[in-house]
Amino acid sequence: MDYTIIGSGVNLASRLEAAATPGEILMSYETYANVRDRIHCEERGHISVKGIAYPVATYQVVDTYENLSAERRLIHEVRPNLRLDLDLDAMSADDRGHAAAVLREALNRLCALDRGTTPGSMGDDAAASAQDGPPGGEATSALAQGKGPDGA
Repeated sequence: MDYTIIGSGVNLASRLEAAATPGEILMSYETYANVRDRIHCEERGHISVKGIAYPVATYQVVDTYENLSAERRLIHEVRPNLRLDLDLDAMSADDRGHAAAVLREALNRLCALDRGTTPGSMGDDAAASAQDGPPGGEATSALAQGKGPDGA
């Protein structure tokens, strides 16, 4: 007995497989959206697929975040209301400086909320102490200074 599967999903899977190089795994956005919290992927652009009226965004699988964290300086954190992805090995000095500035601003705003003030109304002393992090927050302060959770 022979079986044949058909449908748009099968068509797309076949086209993605054909567009991939040997050893590479490509997926569409729909699949990426379901796995992006566990698997690191890189966007590879769009491809035209016969039978689909619009270009399909493709993503190449790199590895699981668990494996990457051990091999590379990668910070991946997903929580309700928080998403952070930093690939320190891939960042230029300018990228790291910009990321540090964004993280300092986020830390300032979080500390202001903890103190019961509005982020824009902090005085200079409060803003300076917020850059050092909350009391007892050495790990948070180290992260804001571009160091890892262990302070290195």
